[in-house]
Amino acid sequence: MSKRTFGIVVAFAVVIAACGSSGGSSSSGGSSKKTTTSTTAAPADATSTTLQLVDTTLGKVVADSTGKTLYLYVPDAGATVSKVSANLLAAWPPVKADATPTLGPGLTAKVSTAKQPNGEEWVAYNGHLLYGFTGDAKAGDVNGNALGNLWYAVTAAGEPVQS
Repeated sequence: MSKRTFGIVVAFAVVIAACGSSGGSSSSGGSSKKTTTSTTAAPADATSTTLQLVDTTLGKVVADSTGKTLYLYVPDAGATVSKVSANLLAAWPPVKADATPTLGPGLTAKVSTAKQPNGEEWVAYNGHLLYGFTGDAKAGDVNGNALGNLWYAVTAAGEPVQS
């Protein structure tokens, strides 16, 4: 089994295990801070965030400043508070921002931040909270797309990539 296949299998197992868990984040309450503008960062511990488009085998998708693909989580369904369980955030780190996110060329959907119960500001694009995926080894990888039919790369318009 290749390293890539093994990584995908492990990530999928984490997704399946977490989906059956009852330790998820609350989906109600919480306040949100929304802004419209743009900046760059990795999916974890960012101070300022720039989103960009990168070419992948799925076409052009939203990525962080290093070119790593960003994903939406279907159960979040536009919520400002994440529904991703705490045990999944290690594999799917949220995109955080301490400043207004910046949009690179070709990105036209609304970008905002949403305050989480722990006080962190997470980035949302077209109303979808964004997450990285540890199963993507390099820029342009899309190993997390359609995993568990829950995680999808994001188009320039802010919609899930249906592959």
